Amino acid sequence: MQRRFDLVIFDLDGTLVDNRVAIRENFNHALAVYGFPRLKDDKIDAMIGTPLIEMFAKTLPAPSKHLAPKLVDAYVQRYLCTSHVGTVVLESVTSTLERLKEDGFKLAVATTKANETVQPLLQRIGLDKYFDLMTGRREGMRNKPHPDMLNFVTKTLGVKSERTVMVGDTPVDVMTARNAGIYVVVVTSSVALRITTLNMILESRPDMTISSLQELPDILYI
Repeated sequence: MQRRFDLVIFDLDGTLVDNRVAIRENFNHALAVYGFPRLKDDKIDAMIGTPLIEMFAKTLPAPSKHLAPKLVDAYVQRYLCTSHVGTVVLESVTSTLERLKEDGFKLAVATTKANETVQPLLQRIGLDKYFDLMTGRREGMRNKPHPDMLNFVTKTLGVKSERTVMVGDTPVDVMTARNAGIYVVVVTSSVALRITTLNMILESRPDMTISSLQELPDILYI
């Protein structure tokens, strides 16, 4: 079979892993450090995939929104040590990555997480060995849905956008891929995780929707 693409870029949370426990705990830790009340799990889950500073800006009362960067720092400092706690690799992820690696695809992760937290997390849960590049938000890089992160990956790995596919789980991932001129596949795993809804995914008009990563390899060949 002939490959349609050379590079597969994956989102992380909701696409490869269920990281809700660590995100909730560290988000509420940062709130507590600055004297703010805990946020309920479902409120945090609904913001997953959004840049962290925006999550805090949405949560803080108007007079305190200027503290959002400080809460991001408090979150990141703790997350560096606890990101793996409660994190679950989603079904079919490992087998799919193994197949794609064996078939010669270049693989990357592009997530809204702070860049310094990405590789430690993937190392602790045993997924780092599959990826040629793992990136989060780097200095000077605009976050999703801006295309900066995807453009960085394609440039670094030397693959043209038309030979690249983005695999995500939310409308933000679809917008990001569109802005980068990249084919986009959405896996609906995040619906069961209550990060988004099927209607929201369909309304964002991805090129392809799948219910499990197990379906992904068949899409990548002609």
